[in-house]
Amino acid sequence: MRSILKITATNWVHVVGFLVTTYLSLILFKLLGIGDGYEWRQLIFIGLFSVPFLFITFGLPILAGFYLVIVALDFLAFKFIKLKTKRILQLEWFLLIIPFIYWAFLYEYWLWITLSVSFYFTQVLRIEMINKIEGINLNEESIAQ
Repeated sequence: MRSILKITATNWVHVVGFLVTTYLSLILFKLLGIGDGYEWRQLIFIGLFSVPFLFITFGLPILAGFYLVIVALDFLAFKFIKLKTKRILQLEWFLLIIPFIYWAFLYEYWLWITLSVSFYFTQVLRIEMINKIEGINLNEESIAQ
């Protein structure tokens, strides 16, 4: 049980990934011409403060639901499913991005797409973290595959 709590604690990496991705997405959307019409100076400098504010004000209910689901999936998967860490995290990613991709096209809010990609990369980072917690040598696991 103690290792499962440590595993769920590795989810902090998603918040960092989401903050960085949101900031970089604003720049990408400006380059692609699908931004909100901000000037470059506003985007670069004010974005550093507005992205965390966006997460606190608008993103908190979504992040709370996201974290409740991912912690529940972590608990269930690592407690009862005997798959490799990589497979568990890939399954979690796939299950959780479905609504976000749907919302991206439904509301034409393309940030959901970039956040889904960010979630994949933060899940990849978690593989190494979780394997350290479980005491798995990464070289042994890659040989077993």
